Amino acid sequence: MTAALLLALAGMPAAARESTDPSPAPPQASEPPAAPLPITEPPALLHFVEAPYPSEAAEAGITGTVLLLIELDAEGAVTGVQVLDEPPQAPPGGGPARTWGFGQAASDAARQWRFSPARDAAGPAAVAIEFAYEFSAPPAPPPPGAADPGQAQVQGLLVEMGTRRPLDGFPVVLVDGLGQRLELLTDADGRFAARGLAPGPVAVSATYPGYGRVEEQATAPAVQDGRVQGEVAELKLWLRNLSYRDDEIVGVYRLPVEDVTKRTISTEEIRRIPGTFGDPVRVIQNLPGAARAPLGTGLLVIRGANPEDSAVYIDGIRVPLIYHLGGYSSVINADLVDSIDYLPGGYGVEYGRSMGGVVDVKTKREFPERHRISWNTDILDTSVLYEGRVGKDDAVGVAVAGRRSYIDAFIPFFTRGRGFTIKPRWYDYQLKVDALKLPRGRLSGFLFGFEDVLRVATPEGFAQGTDQDTQGDLGTLYGTHRGMVTWETPLSDRLDLRVVPSMGLDLAQFNLGEEFDLSQSQWLAELRAEVDWRPSPAVQATAGFDFIGGWYKFETKFPFDPTSIASYDPLEEREPFTQTGKGWAWGPDLYLEVDLRPLADRQRLLLQPGLRLDFVNIVDQFSILALDPRFIGRLEVVDGGSLKLGTGLYNQPPQPFESWRPGGGVELDYEWAWANEVGWEQELGAGVEADLALFYKVLQDQIVSNPELDSFDDQFFINEGIGRVYGLETIVRKAPTGKLFGWLSYTLSRSVRNDYPARQGFTGTGAFGPFEGAQGWYRYDFDQTHILVAVAGYTLPWDVQVSGKVQYVTGNPYTPYAGGVYDLDLDSYQPYSTGTYNSERQPPFFAVDLRVDRLFTFKRWQLELYLDLLNVLRGENPEFVQYNYDYTEQYFVRGLPFIPSPGFQADFEF
Repeated sequence: MTAALLLALAGMPAAARESTDPSPAPPQASEPPAAPLPITEPPALLHFVEAPYPSEAAEAGITGTVLLLIELDAEGAVTGVQVLDEPPQAPPGGGPARTWGFGQAASDAARQWRFSPARDAAGPAAVAIEFAYEFSAPPAPPPPGAADPGQAQVQGLLVEMGTRRPLDGFPVVLVDGLGQRLELLTDADGRFAARGLAPGPVAVSATYPGYGRVEEQATAPAVQDGRVQGEVAELKLWLRNLSYRDDEIVGVYRLPVEDVTKRTISTEEIRRIPGTFGDPVRVIQNLPGAARAPLGTGLLVIRGANPEDSAVYIDGIRVPLIYHLGGYSSVINADLVDSIDYLPGGYGVEYGRSMGGVVDVKTKREFPERHRISWNTDILDTSVLYEGRVGKDDAVGVAVAGRRSYIDAFIPFFTRGRGFTIKPRWYDYQLKVDALKLPRGRLSGFLFGFEDVLRVATPEGFAQGTDQDTQGDLGTLYGTHRGMVTWETPLSDRLDLRVVPSMGLDLAQFNLGEEFDLSQSQWLAELRAEVDWRPSPAVQATAGFDFIGGWYKFETKFPFDPTSIASYDPLEEREPFTQTGKGWAWGPDLYLEVDLRPLADRQRLLLQPGLRLDFVNIVDQFSILALDPRFIGRLEVVDGGSLKLGTGLYNQPPQPFESWRPGGGVELDYEWAWANEVGWEQELGAGVEADLALFYKVLQDQIVSNPELDSFDDQFFINEGIGRVYGLETIVRKAPTGKLFGWLSYTLSRSVRNDYPARQGFTGTGAFGPFEGAQGWYRYDFDQTHILVAVAGYTLPWDVQVSGKVQYVTGNPYTPYAGGVYDLDLDSYQPYSTGTYNSERQPPFFAVDLRVDRLFTFKRWQLELYLDLLNVLRGENPEFVQYNYDYTEQYFVRGLPFIPSPGFQADFEF
């Protein structure tokens, strides 16, 4: 009697092998569960107990497969078993269909199994897996004339088509010429060896749930005295996975949450969302709290904050930009991204120098055992990736990626004869090296960079306005290059250390013709160091050091002196003006955070007070200091339902362009926000969850222009602005645990500002013109009252996937103008408004996007073809308001039209 063991953890049967490895499972993580995040290592079966074949079913010759849901704790122990599916079957002689005891037998056996823990980047985690247990009839005794056991007569290798991955624990069936049936399970290398067969033809077949079927013929040699007479039959079987995308690991599990609201979407969902081009970072624009950015900007507008108020990190190191030109792709190859934490607010003290949201991109920590090359091409760019393991015993993981756009090469073909030429181009590169088999701890290095260039050329003789100095081509350039090392090591059973040093260069340049030029460069050194101390199961303390500093230099060139613009005369001869600045800046921040879990059930209550000390010194300009006290709390009120809340201060230093004066002595302080949030998270079933959050944020000491600025001797900016942001966010999400995934998210918010609350009625004349009084409260430029996004995807047979997205967003505010007054001195029309600042709104944005992709699998490689259909349905969708020359007429500039965007990805493993 045999029982074929089948595991289905999101299509990863390799984890299902029976193992005699006596090594203990990794230690259990001390933190209790939290929000769903992608698993990096599935559980492996360490101790297997075979289920007894129900006697009644065996006598009747009934076979069947039982689907179990097995819950594992963070140590790999089985904590619960549930029968999900046990199809009833009719007896061979007829009669009503019924179950035959397979479910009870399989669940009783499964409770005695032992697994290695599932792992995330944070460590071991509890997980629930689907496990299919197949009962097959016991083999009949060998018929007369069968060969005696001895040396292998037929042996072979079973591999997966396309990936060439050895298939471990798969059944292989051999039937010889006498009808003898032999069933084997492949080993960890995908190999099998059969003996005891009758000499002559042998039919060999293999199949598996979620896979196709392969059949081959072999000739078994004779065996005499235990020795094979002739050549052993060698086979290589290629088995096709019916849904390769199911290889993405998806489990129902929990991990520690140290922020009020952290939303993580798996890479499998990201690849299938229309309009994201498979880019992980672009998915953020479809999550609650994220406003729709104007076309071609790629701005991160999170919970009504200014774009510069939100921070982006890669492996804990701050970077200035995350998108290439236009915001169509991020600067990191999608296959190098392990996960993305999207924190719209209420985050802990490990993040600082920002008042808005946080996006933390974590690069991959796992590398395939086989070498892999991936080629991806779409209408914008092409990227190539290599990843694998090298060195002795494959002890080093390596990933190399590069991307180059080519849209700049195609645009001239479409603009030929028109004179105007727009040439955007970008490239990026990444190199990650990871020591995988250190005796303790982990060491990795990551080198990455990107550069974006935009050139706008105008035809000869074309006048760009009446100013002779604004003629010529326009160009921008910006880039970032970084190198970092991550070292993680346990110092003791209760003490862990993590250190991430980094060096980098940031570049930015803008020019218009030959007269206007702005260039800036800065060399930056960053260091993040954290020590985690766990004195008891109820207490964990994290102390951290977050340093950023370096040297900066900038130069500006103008065809006139901007300090005398108030007395500008277009007929006056101009004198070129050049301004340079350079210096040192540094900021060593310290933070301390304590996790308190006072209840006997450590999973129920989390109290997390934290404190961050902020310090910034721009040499010869200013030195400022601030404290950020923060508090986060979570309470599991009912099973699967948690109350969450947070409050705290978030200080942000002045932006670089606000932090310098020719004579030094900038009189600015931190901008700060008091952010508050309360919400509820509820699990609605396996893979289905809902999240609701209410937020209220007070903005104080916001930096605004100085209305009394008369000369460069005055302060350019002052801390006078205030603001308010409030609203709610909700999302209901179905994780891709089956064929269907998707979510429905909605944000209701209001973001308002008041730049000069203490200057109502103030009038005066500064260097840049008259100031006629503060305008009071006004809508923020990206205030979007309603943001509704619905995303859904479905997996069809034969690796076909379809998905769609519907988006509705309230239009951005704008200031209406009714006409213009001609200014002889400036030689241009100056508009006058019929309403207050941002008192009108553009029409709403509405769009429907679709995507279909198909994966083709060949023996040695795979090809995915996909087609994004952008704006299949769309509204008026204005991006900007445009006026005629004298501001008497206006019209809306619409966004993208319907765009079919094809692409392909080819993967090779060897």
